Amino acid sequence: MSNQNRDAEQHTEFSHKLSRAISRLNRMRKRFMNEHLKEYGISGSQYMFIIALNKNPGSSQDYLAEHYYKDKGLVARSTKRLEELGYITRETDPNDKRQNNLYLTEKGKELVPHIYSLMNQWAGSAVEGLTADECNNTLKILESMLENCSTLF
Repeated sequence: MSNQNRDAEQHTEFSHKLSRAISRLNRMRKRFMNEHLKEYGISGSQYMFIIALNKNPGSSQDYLAEHYYKDKGLVARSTKRLEELGYITRETDPNDKRQNNLYLTEKGKELVPHIYSLMNQWAGSAVEGLTADECNNTLKILESMLENCSTLF
């Protein structure tokens, strides 16, 4: 086997293992958050939308879709559900009647500290046993890989 073929095979194996590890971590995080937010009626990426609206009140559904790389239909269904649960409200954008600006209700704002606590609990568990340098290096490597891959689009 030539060096070129061996390198290609190693890249393919690395890519597979990396994708699998990231995918598993993401699924585990979703499961953790879903289990802990079930009593609030929240699932999937809905908690991320609550956090986003806490940081950026008045954001649109389009903003949420772009920011989290989510399908617009998913965002529409999720925000409708959050509105039905009383966590958010919609206001028509005065500058664009086709757009709705989304805001947290008091009920939604009260949930934010609990969501952050769960996120911190998950993150603490995920990095347990790693040094600060290892965490920072991992992030740098992943960010470089994201940058490299963004040139494909």
